[in-house]
Amino acid sequence: MDLRRGQDGHHEMTKKKTLPATFKYVAFLDLLVDAAYQHRLATQAVESFEMSRHARASVAAAFLTIECLANCFLNVLEVPHALREDLDKLQPLAKIEIALHITGNTTYDRGRREVQKAVEVIKVRNDYVHSKAKKMSAALHEPRDVGTEWMIPFDIEGDLWKALGIPKQSMFWSKDVSYGVLKVVRDFLKYVLVDVMEADHDKLVDLLLSHFAFGNVVMPAVFDEFKREVALLKLQKIDFSFLAVLDN
Repeated sequence: MDLRRGQDGHHEMTKKKTLPATFKYVAFLDLLVDAAYQHRLATQAVESFEMSRHARASVAAAFLTIECLANCFLNVLEVPHALREDLDKLQPLAKIEIALHITGNTTYDRGRREVQKAVEVIKVRNDYVHSKAKKMSAALHEPRDVGTEWMIPFDIEGDLWKALGIPKQSMFWSKDVSYGVLKVVRDFLKYVLVDVMEADHDKLVDLLLSHFAFGNVVMPAVFDEFKREVALLKLQKIDFSFLAVLDN
């Protein structure tokens, strides 16, 4: 397809050789790859605050990936619009469970380790989005003269999430936290999509990938950057290749 920039700054498609089509945008891979990218930056960071900044961005994109999965499920349900709006008010994992039952996938088990950890990821999401001030135990140590100013070393004790084993306060998040959350998201997605749904390639494309459709042809829109980030994650033993990403 031939694209050119118009005078108003927007891209316009030339009239020659055009093909009527529709484009379905799905944010799922954008969010997942953002989580992978920010985690990679966290692993490359030299200073602790820089690492924490990228780890927070990675974790945020990771829990939004689960939310997006839930909304993808609702989007393809063949139910009345009013019912879909009611379902949209539910928590992400409730959306997923109901959608699976409606479509006949009844083997979903809330007690599975993958699900229990995903439940806590959503709790992390809720705490992060609705952040509140919290008092924590702290200890200040003897000041040290570092030349132009005084430094006061300190220790702070924070709580941990029980299932995930990560700090509840995002100021403590590191590359280890973003790594662990990415693994939880991977395990949950694999459980739902592979073990429960047994979704084939075409189903995954229709459900999770942005794509063009013309006639009976479906053409996934997958950037090379997506493939590179997923491949780099695989080197860290977090394999998302079951998502029909690398073979398109």
